[in-house]
Amino acid sequence: MMDPAPLDCVGPQKCYGGAMSQTMEAADGVEALPLDPFGAHPQWASRIVGLGGPEPAPDPAYLFETADSRPALGLNKAVVRFHDLVMTRGTLLFEVRVRSAVPGAEQVRLKTIPLGGDELIAAGGVVELEFESYRNAFYAIACAINGETDIAASGLSVALDRQAAPDHHARAWDWPAGQKAPRRPGTEAVLVARVLTDLDLPTLELPQSQVGTPQQCREPAFRSAMQLLYREPLGSLENWSLAYVLRAIDRFADDGPKRMMGFGEAQAPLLSYFGGKGNELVGMRHAIDPPPLDPGRELGEMRIPELCSERDYFDNVHLTVEDVRQTNPTFHGRFDILWSIGANRLMTQAEFICFVVNGLAHAKPGGLAVHVFDYTEDYDGEHGDALTRQDIERMAVLTLSHYNDVARLRFVHGIETQERGALLPFGMVLMRGGWQDG
Repeated sequence: MMDPAPLDCVGPQKCYGGAMSQTMEAADGVEALPLDPFGAHPQWASRIVGLGGPEPAPDPAYLFETADSRPALGLNKAVVRFHDLVMTRGTLLFEVRVRSAVPGAEQVRLKTIPLGGDELIAAGGVVELEFESYRNAFYAIACAINGETDIAASGLSVALDRQAAPDHHARAWDWPAGQKAPRRPGTEAVLVARVLTDLDLPTLELPQSQVGTPQQCREPAFRSAMQLLYREPLGSLENWSLAYVLRAIDRFADDGPKRMMGFGEAQAPLLSYFGGKGNELVGMRHAIDPPPLDPGRELGEMRIPELCSERDYFDNVHLTVEDVRQTNPTFHGRFDILWSIGANRLMTQAEFICFVVNGLAHAKPGGLAVHVFDYTEDYDGEHGDALTRQDIERMAVLTLSHYNDVARLRFVHGIETQERGALLPFGMVLMRGGWQDG
């Protein structure tokens, strides 16, 4: 394969092609993709004197960082070339970084390669970085210096050997905020008005905020939900949780394509199912200290082919990794529906209550939120991440105090023998206020 055409960056904010064309045909007929080494921070000056922008970089170790790029799918090679390199000390840290295509997503360091100055000189100032590229993700190449250095070069070029073909691009992101989410007529009759709870037995046929029970896994609504998701109708906590989310959305949300955001565990079936129905979704994984996880790869591995075609999936579904305990201003007011399963296991009870209540900021006025979490009736024992009735009622009252709505709570389950401290699933339905405003 031929090397990409060099780009000689010889002064502040200057980048000139080293050939008549800035692209060169690779051996397989796919065009190479030249990158501006300083595209991410065009104003920052590099540690290589004379390169980069005119302003001192906030990071004294900064050498360069490209803007986000979309390479071809599969194995890619980034070629970094230092022209007229001189260096006797210091170690360079080359990085491949990945970012979800979701607006505002944070970068993740996918690969870090340290290289001493003597090794770089011996290689003629050329470094090759290989990495896999996936759909719905952007990639960048960066470099920093570790320790003191006397590095000098007359220019710098970065290029990928293959750029993405047009069919590698997903549908353009266009998710406006500020609109209202329509509610299904008649839902007000189920919402909390004067009383917080009722004494009727919970059912999946007509779900509201309720405890999950084995009896509900014998209802036709449960079997129907399992058929929709291509799952065996086994009465498990996970299956009840999935069925409850499907049934609650069907009961409380209006018909038509929706924009949804999902959190926590058991995302794969719901992302594929709703994506296959033409809805647009963002799945969010929780990570306080993000591992070297490529969100594009993770997203592809989560697809269930029986539920969604590849084209529909990558057109409609995205994945990002964030601290879900914090709301993301980029997403405020953009979603018709929010849902989570098992997110309480990622945080304390107090944090989870805030996650549910504050998370309604992501919903449009009138938007729906459906959360499934672990519930225990043992108030005195050690119950880990599970919530008690007191926790759930507090969460409901906090939601109402912020002028939102909650479907009435049902704690009566009709189980004659319940092991003390055992966990049951609990599903909660909330709606963001403001639906009748304006």
